[in-house]
Amino acid sequence: MLGPLVAGIEALFSGQLPERMGVAVSGGGDSVALLAALVEFTKSNDIELHVITVDHGLRPETKHEIALVTDLCARWDLPHHVEFWTGWRGDGNLQAAARNARYGLIADWAYGNQITHVALGHTADDQAETFLMRLARGAGVDGLSAMSPRRVQDGITWVRPFLRLERSALRTFLRASQIDWCEDPSNENRDFERIRVRDALTVLGSLGVHANTLADVAQNMSRAREALDWQTFLAAQDAATLAYGAIAIERGKFRMLPEEIGRRLIVHAITWIAQSAYPPRRDAVARMLEAVRAGSGATLEGCQVLVERDVIWVFRELNVLRDVRCEVGDMWDDRWLVTGPEDDPDIEVRALGTEPLSNIPNWRELGLPRSALAVTPSVWYDDRMIAAPVVQHDPEWVAELDGGQDAFFAALLSH
Repeated sequence: MLGPLVAGIEALFSGQLPERMGVAVSGGGDSVALLAALVEFTKSNDIELHVITVDHGLRPETKHEIALVTDLCARWDLPHHVEFWTGWRGDGNLQAAARNARYGLIADWAYGNQITHVALGHTADDQAETFLMRLARGAGVDGLSAMSPRRVQDGITWVRPFLRLERSALRTFLRASQIDWCEDPSNENRDFERIRVRDALTVLGSLGVHANTLADVAQNMSRAREALDWQTFLAAQDAATLAYGAIAIERGKFRMLPEEIGRRLIVHAITWIAQSAYPPRRDAVARMLEAVRAGSGATLEGCQVLVERDVIWVFRELNVLRDVRCEVGDMWDDRWLVTGPEDDPDIEVRALGTEPLSNIPNWRELGLPRSALAVTPSVWYDDRMIAAPVVQHDPEWVAELDGGQDAFFAALLSH
């Protein structure tokens, strides 16, 4: 019975195997089944396997779950690390906060241990549940698209080998193999949306709508998203340019684009410049696009969208950057790396601002709006500006965008 589980793992690598691999194991049936399959896979392929469990500090049962994982790791002679999360303050969406924290902690652990790949135990049931929750919120193609079985994020390759397998099949394997697992009592708590959705799937099953059915639909949506991303990439290549950290979109060409492609192009510009993990809400985007079509500007996600003559400009909003500072050699605004002849910790990188820009001759020759140049990085010692390497050439000081000039276009195809 282990064969289909290992086959799902092998399909993700195509012969390019990592030297060291991690797996997140909570003690639940999905992740324990994944651990068992990875033990077989990594031993057969001479891969060093490491195990991590994240304790969110929210349930007393977690201690028992960690103990079970520890016993399994001892049984299979695997290193096991437990990471603790203490960031919950009682406000916002608990499950979302815990999920985001979990990914961050796992990524930090993997990076610190030179682990390039981390496996996660998501199943076809998780695909189906996520699909229904997003459907209830009126999500579009992107929101309804399937989770990717392989994705690079935070410098780590995250793999989900079980997205085509149902949860029940994994538990059948565990019972047959006499491997214990823990059931999370929160799986019976109807206060959580995901648990209510599981109840709904039981009802839908009587109509022939099963987890794998919805997983297939989500996969179809992923293919549609890929096609839309490709068309948006082509539109960006034709109509958009990257200039000194800002995105310039030819207004005439933008008007000729299908509505969805135009929307995706500007949303991508905003999320790329703001370095946002998620796009802004659709209603906010709709209001912004209405303003753009009317020839006026808007602000969204810490970015300014400005219509100036025949160009739609997208760039950082100055108010967001007024207090963003870093030392020379660090990444400023998560986008710019400024280097120069001095690394005195008293020297700071800040947003240029409008007043210092006025003192730089010939800045208008760069062809960008004043407000777009005002949010480029500059170097300061107290109240004295040392350099503005984006706006004013300086042989000693250099400001480079993370990823270079092509990063904006490449990110369109990075799903």
